[in-house]
Amino acid sequence: MGVNYLINQPQPDDVLTPEVQEEFGLLMSLSLDNLLDGTEAQRFQTYLARYPTLADQWRSWQLLDRHFTLTPAAEPVAGFVQRFETRLAQKSSRSVFWRNLLVVALIVGVWGTMLFGGAALLAYVMLYQGNWLGEFVHTAAYCSATVTNWLTTAGNTLSALVTTRQAISFFIGYLIAAGALLFFWVRFLRNTTQEVEWA
Repeated sequence: MGVNYLINQPQPDDVLTPEVQEEFGLLMSLSLDNLLDGTEAQRFQTYLARYPTLADQWRSWQLLDRHFTLTPAAEPVAGFVQRFETRLAQKSSRSVFWRNLLVVALIVGVWGTMLFGGAALLAYVMLYQGNWLGEFVHTAAYCSATVTNWLTTAGNTLSALVTTRQAISFFIGYLIAAGALLFFWVRFLRNTTQEVEWA
């Protein structure tokens, strides 16, 4: 009787421990949802009677819960989601359009600058460097003719070499030697790997 009397009497707040506060918070949440069983309800009432601070906290939570319960749930107006999705799609398509327009403008600007620069350089060379341009064209034609003659000569020489008996014999001998070397190399590798596996 004396022990129960001490438990149910209000105690100073400095007796509160973090464990008691944590358990009370859990019990308070369950009580607001009407989920307390008999033992938990009795323990919750003991905490309320014993700790005035917890009782004040419980009253605040009850007021807050009542306020949330009485506040009507805000619902979006009819067609809000559809209008929002339409606006989002329009904004997305606009941003894609402007981005593509910017890319096209950038490409046109680069190409225009290159064409203008090339035309300006060509005009400068034609107007002020006519002698140099003539010499350049003459040198390019001479180099082209020289390269063409050299390639023709090299092709004729190679064709003449390939059609001689000595070149054909040399080519056949080279193929036989390469085939023999490859055959012996493969045998050597096979024998070496077999010796390693047996070891």
